[in-house]
Amino acid sequence: MCDYEVSSDYCDECEMGFYDLIDLLITNTKHLESKVVSLRYLLSTFFPDYDAKMLRSDIFSDLSPSFYDQPVYQQYISKYYDGNDPMDDDEYCSLMIRLSRGEESVNL
Repeated sequence: MCDYEVSSDYCDECEMGFYDLIDLLITNTKHLESKVVSLRYLLSTFFPDYDAKMLRSDIFSDLSPSFYDQPVYQQYISKYYDGNDPMDDDEYCSLMIRLSRGEESVNL
């Protein structure tokens, strides 16, 4: 237990600081996931046909887990994204599909 009082303004600033941090982590996660998918596709081009097909069929496996059900994540997306999960954003999902097909690449 604290032996000092914390002002409510400080707590609000702290809370927004946590949401800012979560937003940076989500942005970083999306960037890393796009690189993983792009590299997996590129790697598959060096494999024999069967192995390449197998790698491409698992191209999205073991990416970051969903935190959608977590209460703090729910608060974050309600404050930053009006309740829409940024990891399930249409633009991001389209990018990932294009990367998985080799139609686009990211700077590695």
